[in-house]
Amino acid sequence: MSLDRLRRQLLLFSLCMAVLLVMSFLAGGALLTQMYQGLSLPALNRLLAHAGRHPLDFYLDKLNGLLTFCLILWLVVTATAALALHRLRRPLAAGSDWRDYLIFATYAAAALGFLAYYGTEEQWYVIEQIMAYEGRPPFQHRVLFIFPAQLLHYAMPQLGAIAAFLCAQMLAVVLMLWAVRRLASRFIRRDLAFMGQALALCMWAPTLEYYTFYDIGIIFVFAFCLYHLLRREWLPYLAMLVVGTFNHEITLFLIVASACMFFGSMPLRSLAGWLALQLLLYGLVRLLLFHVLPAHQAWEGGKLMFNLHLLQDEPRLLVRKLWPLLLWYALAATGWRHAPSPLRRGVIILPCLFVMTALVGQFNEARQFDAFIPVAMALMLCSLSARLGTAAVRVPAEGRGQPARPQASAPACQHSPENCP
Repeated sequence: MSLDRLRRQLLLFSLCMAVLLVMSFLAGGALLTQMYQGLSLPALNRLLAHAGRHPLDFYLDKLNGLLTFCLILWLVVTATAALALHRLRRPLAAGSDWRDYLIFATYAAAALGFLAYYGTEEQWYVIEQIMAYEGRPPFQHRVLFIFPAQLLHYAMPQLGAIAAFLCAQMLAVVLMLWAVRRLASRFIRRDLAFMGQALALCMWAPTLEYYTFYDIGIIFVFAFCLYHLLRREWLPYLAMLVVGTFNHEITLFLIVASACMFFGSMPLRSLAGWLALQLLLYGLVRLLLFHVLPAHQAWEGGKLMFNLHLLQDEPRLLVRKLWPLLLWYALAATGWRHAPSPLRRGVIILPCLFVMTALVGQFNEARQFDAFIPVAMALMLCSLSARLGTAAVRVPAEGRGQPARPQASAPACQHSPENCP
């Protein structure tokens, strides 16, 4: 596709969305009020025909929340598209420039906006209780990002629990964005890897419902570990497997993914020893957590029947909660044929998450599938790099900010892990 044509299309789309958002902010509340009172067009009135069970302010708050959400996403998408078009028109540079740091700060600010505006504290996850290790199973063992919140609260006692939580989550956001960019650089040109950060942010945002210390950390841990698995760098991977298990026990699925990724390319005896070592480290961390923070059970019961009830009696609720996730997965599926074999095998994480959610989670919470975000992001980048001809290439060490030597385009993501940058 011509870059000039793509630029015009994206500019037109961005302007149309900007006009639509401005009009919605200015006139959306008045229109919704007329619809609620039955004074608008008949077709619009029918949309709120059964709205009497909630007061008008409820719907106005929902509208403002939706418009603010769309505004943040529009800013993220517009900034990402503008920088991507700028980079596509120029030779590949060896180092980062000020635009990379600016876009990183933009994404971090957007994540903080989502957290502050849309996150809520629920009765089953009270931040002050969680910071005192008084949460009910399984929350009390997900402690990794509780530590920085406690440290900050100790240093600044006047800081409330929610403020300390948000500061700790900003650390998690920064780490997540850093790890996602490194993983993205395996599947698209290095100077375009920020697009992976935007994709991960846009996938995570609709899953945000209530505050937890561990959801963003899951994306960070999985992106970090997958990056080093693809590079066959065992020590950093094992270290993060141990650290990440303090964040969430879901790191068990990384062990499953590593088994699938290396089956057939590693001798069976070596593979068995590799898996045994991972399981040993994982088991030791879990035993330590149960010893230091005793719990009568590892998870809540009754989730299977709850999920069966959702599937049978409330399918509309499931569709409403999961449709953004399903849309992202459909986009990720377009990258399957362009993805290298290890990444394809990493998709095993998704059925693992599905089974886990069915047995001990809740299908009405899209956040249950956050661990798959790095894999879905990588698949989408494989599709995107194939269409743009921007496969990941080695960056020669010719000095920071200097253009790299021209290289022939390779089929996107078709190189082996050993040849990836």
